[in-house]
Amino acid sequence: MTERGDGWLIRPSSDPSVTIGLTLSTSASSLSLSSSEPFYIIVTARILSTPHPDKSITLQAHPSPLDALSNRSFHNITCTTKPAKQIEIIAGGWPQYRWDSEDLRSGWPFVSIPPRDQGSYSVRHELPRNKIEVADLQKGERYKVALTDKCLGTLWWAFASLEELESVRLRAWRGQAEGAAEIELERADPELHEEMERERSEKYGDGPAMTIGENPMMLAMVRENKEVVFEASI
Repeated sequence: MTERGDGWLIRPSSDPSVTIGLTLSTSASSLSLSSSEPFYIIVTARILSTPHPDKSITLQAHPSPLDALSNRSFHNITCTTKPAKQIEIIAGGWPQYRWDSEDLRSGWPFVSIPPRDQGSYSVRHELPRNKIEVADLQKGERYKVALTDKCLGTLWWAFASLEELESVRLRAWRGQAEGAAEIELERADPELHEEMERERSEKYGDGPAMTIGENPMMLAMVRENKEVVFEASI
């Protein structure tokens, strides 16, 4: 079966200011078919290059490999010994999302990666048993886990840790075009702009604790290993 949706969800710059390395591993070298113990695919992220090596980076996990197995950041898990077989993890169709662009934290998960050379961030994605059962794995079969090119980046990030951003409202990035449009609205219809600002103030408060972060295109994720392989066992 082909993988649905060939388009990019995130397309970083070819010359990013920050590069995050991703390494894949599994919680065990073999997946026991008779055990009820969870089996995890682990993604470890570390900062490879940055203009601020002493600073953490916080980023929106969705829809990157740091978020979930089913968000098209992973290929379906393919059997290397019987290529026609696979464990399907990609969700069918395109899910519909609603979020508040003025308060991203209310709708999306965020994670922090420690400063360069000071550690890493890891997340464990459980491989659902119902997906394993449907695929009918057999003892001795080997399966590979690999990332797609669709989500090697983020939609929001900043040079700060989650602790440093604890009381800060995270607002969606606004580029020059969006900023110019807001300025033009203020000039063309000051009453409407004032009303929008009043509604925003009533909902989120007047405090200065808000940031739009950095340009999402300037953070890229790269694979530090091509894939990880595990074997089915009894």
